[in-house]
Amino acid sequence: MSRNLYAPVVLIASLVTGFSATGNAEGRPEVLYTSPDGAIRIERSGGNAWVISTKDPTQRAKMPPLEGISPVDDEYHSSPNNEWIFGTRHMAHGFSNGDLFHRVGAERIEVMPAEKEKEFNDLVWPYCVKQGALKANYSMEEDGADTAFTGFIAWSLDSSRLLVKLSGGNRHGTLHDCYVYFNTRTKSFEITDYLRRLNKSKWAVADCAEPTDPLPGEAELKTRLDALDQQLNNKYADVLAHAGEGVTLAREGQRKWIKYRDEGAKLYLSLFPQAERERRRLQFLGDVTAARIDMPPEEWE
Repeated sequence: MSRNLYAPVVLIASLVTGFSATGNAEGRPEVLYTSPDGAIRIERSGGNAWVISTKDPTQRAKMPPLEGISPVDDEYHSSPNNEWIFGTRHMAHGFSNGDLFHRVGAERIEVMPAEKEKEFNDLVWPYCVKQGALKANYSMEEDGADTAFTGFIAWSLDSSRLLVKLSGGNRHGTLHDCYVYFNTRTKSFEITDYLRRLNKSKWAVADCAEPTDPLPGEAELKTRLDALDQQLNNKYADVLAHAGEGVTLAREGQRKWIKYRDEGAKLYLSLFPQAERERRRLQFLGDVTAARIDMPPEEWE
């Protein structure tokens, strides 16, 4: 299916193995990530990483250098309009950091939020503590007693919201989770009523990122969902075909996902008036189905 405003929102990094940090044995740049629509890719050449337009490779923007960038551990997730890129870095002591990049132009990229000497991770954790969504800023712990993860969840259909999940706490106790948005229109963090419900939920449910633009009509959303359902069926068949002894686990994983999807839909729809619910249902199901399709086969169990 061709990529448009309502294409899949969860993107997993496409990593090419067998390369050194300077490229492959033949000196070609290392491809770290390609967006699902193929419009952009991230390449590493030497010590630098570049975002390159596939249509016009002369349009290339150098990514700002950040501590701990690794071609193996990092993941990248571009927004549906390819204007924003979220990356995760695996750090020491079981931590993972989040980084947000804004493609201001074909040849310019900025780190966001644009606050002097502050990175995404430095700002999102204190925000969630201030909002009462987390008890403490676990990302500041460096003695190994606590662990902290900043993980990607989804982009909204209209690219206006990035949904991330913060998880932290004692390694041997219960992790504390917090869902939070970065709004690309206002350039600020936010927690909506939907996210407050997710943060208070004691059950695992599927989730999505709420778009801020009006949703399209039911017919368009249903066409999108039907196409995604077919893709999901094909992906599931492929996962089973290559699961080997893990077929039972893969099937059980799919059954659990369906349960989480249905419970997540109930929670999401409860926040909207009756007149909106069918479009919101189609939007939600399309989003979480797209996320399932893009999930690596080993995570289906």
